[in-house]
Amino acid sequence: MSAVADELKMDFQSATVLQAHTNQVWLLEWSRDGNFLASASSDKCVIIWGIGSDRETEAPLRRWEKRYVLSHPFPVISMSWSLDNSILLTGTEHYIKMWDTKMGVCIRTLAEHSEPVTALAWLPDDSGFLSAGMDFKIVLWNTGGQRREIWGVLPVRIADVAITPDLTQLAVIGMHAPSTVDPRAESDPAQSPPPSQHRFLVFDIATKRNESSILSEGELTSLSVSQNSQYALVSRSPDDIQLWDLNSGRLVQNYIGQRQSKDIIRSCFGGRDGNLVVSGSEDSNVYVWDRDSGKLLKVLEGHGEGSVNCVAWNPRNEHMFASCSDDHTIRIWEASLDTPSPT
Repeated sequence: MSAVADELKMDFQSATVLQAHTNQVWLLEWSRDGNFLASASSDKCVIIWGIGSDRETEAPLRRWEKRYVLSHPFPVISMSWSLDNSILLTGTEHYIKMWDTKMGVCIRTLAEHSEPVTALAWLPDDSGFLSAGMDFKIVLWNTGGQRREIWGVLPVRIADVAITPDLTQLAVIGMHAPSTVDPRAESDPAQSPPPSQHRFLVFDIATKRNESSILSEGELTSLSVSQNSQYALVSRSPDDIQLWDLNSGRLVQNYIGQRQSKDIIRSCFGGRDGNLVVSGSEDSNVYVWDRDSGKLLKVLEGHGEGSVNCVAWNPRNEHMFASCSDDHTIRIWEASLDTPSPT
């Protein structure tokens, strides 16, 4: 049976509803081992959730519990786990906080950026992490939180970044604007696109060379890359998700059906070998497509009124993902293959 046929038979169930936030939940990030989930809300808190201490493993018996509540002075808009899951990075306004996830305490606050920190990404070789913000800057840090260098000053107010797992390329999305950080980052104003245009940029990490620059008239709101380092998934307003081949620099698929016009909606790869694309929507639903064909497979209901702002697939469980919503909740979805019982 093909992977597509398998996914068509999958029955997704909202196995668990996590309720502790007091306002809209904007962002989700799984730990690398898939045992913990961090959620960020406009209530200025990040909550770390984990499997209950009884270690039940089978849905629907799997029990989740709140481990830590990490309070911030402003809402958190970016997060990243270290490779060993011992540190959670959170970005809020122009600060980065490093949290000890075993104790739930802040071990360091970094203040390199001058505008909101919109993206954090731990390097796949565990040598440190990158931060990026609306101040045009990408900063390279070591694992202890010491600044190594300003990796780059770009011609965009950065909305999101993603590093390919093979550590060869850095993908960036953002809105073009004159840089007040480094005038050299600006080309001739007569040749520059208008500020309303957004860009999708791809860099060679070793040389820092810009390999491609794609203009978009719609706002680009989220970015993720596939585990095989071949594809980038870009959410674009209004109502479009794009799949780009990073090797050829061409658009290979569009996914439509979800609604996005005013909110930041984050999509992701999922399923077996990243063969699914999943996204939230402003119509309160979750949408699931086949990656290669673009076919809409499922529309999942369950969240209350408002946008489903983010979806995140468990990196160690091809049948589990999470979604979060304006309704203040997180839902853990689990899929089972709906196959006939043997006779």
